[in-house]
Amino acid sequence: MDKIFEKENLALNQNLIVENGVCKWRNASDSLFSVKQVREDLEKARLNLSGIEPKLNWNSWAPPKGNFLLWRAVIDRVASREGLAKRGVPLVDVNCPRCGLHVETSNHIFLSCLWARSIWWNVLAWVRIRFPADCSSLADLLNYVKESPGSRVWKRIVNMVCISTVLRIWSARNAKVFDDCFIPIMKTVDLVKEDSYLWICNRSKWKKPKWENWMMFDVVELM
Repeated sequence: MDKIFEKENLALNQNLIVENGVCKWRNASDSLFSVKQVREDLEKARLNLSGIEPKLNWNSWAPPKGNFLLWRAVIDRVASREGLAKRGVPLVDVNCPRCGLHVETSNHIFLSCLWARSIWWNVLAWVRIRFPADCSSLADLLNYVKESPGSRVWKRIVNMVCISTVLRIWSARNAKVFDDCFIPIMKTVDLVKEDSYLWICNRSKWKKPKWENWMMFDVVELM
């Protein structure tokens, strides 16, 4: 057992402690031993060791829930149907509730599904970025957008738009799953534009752009 934890760079003798004859995991919030906390610490250690967990690059122009959702989507920590099934939640169907063709993973929700892909295609066309021909994950897409040429302010604006896109894709997915309400692709794209406009007007210190300019993504006045 010790070797298993050492392999994941976790010291068992430092994390498993005994208080008043009761075993407790050091990071657990309650007084009892928490298998859930052990699992979470192991998963976190594996991600850190593999170097695939990206840092949370905070964009203050977007709300906290948008920043956190983007990060959780990239590291596959959203409640997708596949993720719920792996956690033992009984589900009748693990396929995507929209296309019904593939298992609903985090990447499928936010990129691979034709519905999500169509949203990204329209959003990127709006900000004048060509949709990448070879893109297999949300992380790949975000890195591609990040590497697109542009000033520091422009990159921050586009990142804010990406956060809004992820938030709206997730919101529309949940509307379909829980309320059987289908939100059309272009309606979602319009909501992305509205959200990001309101954010930049109310959360940034820059001059408020004109709505008509924003709809054409004419952000020269913000540079």
